[in-house]
Amino acid sequence: MQAADLRGVSSRDSVRAMYDTRWPRPGPAMAAVAAVLGLVAGVVLGLSSPGSAPRARAAAPVETTVAPTTTTLPDEFHTVILGSYNKRDNAVARLRKVREQGVKDAALLDQQDYDLGTRWAVYSGLFRTEEQAEAHRQELLGLGVIPSFRKHVTRND
Repeated sequence: MQAADLRGVSSRDSVRAMYDTRWPRPGPAMAAVAAVLGLVAGVVLGLSSPGSAPRARAAAPVETTVAPTTTTLPDEFHTVILGSYNKRDNAVARLRKVREQGVKDAALLDQQDYDLGTRWAVYSGLFRTEEQAEAHRQELLGLGVIPSFRKHVTRND
């Protein structure tokens, strides 16, 4: 480079020229680029992380008819009576309710088969002793199943 070309150029101008070629310049453009990159990264991370599961919604209970018990019951046993009814529909309604409360072994007894005092009884459990039936009744009370009472049941002849 010749001396005539360097006249009027100071050392300060050469530093300025170096900064003028740098891209992107610090300022609003760089802030906008950083914001867009941050949004894209947030969306990618948000879609790829498992997060929490959606809240479960309670489904309406399924209405089914109660099938008659096919298990052969013993001739006599102790049990917990959860309801005594003269109409089968009332007994079935009570049976559904106690099953919803968590009494999975609840079933119906029929006066045609057992000496009950009423036509239908909702019962839970088959026990050899009165004490075992009482312990089961206490468990059912813990589930909020009331009223209930122990009963010694015998088959009709």
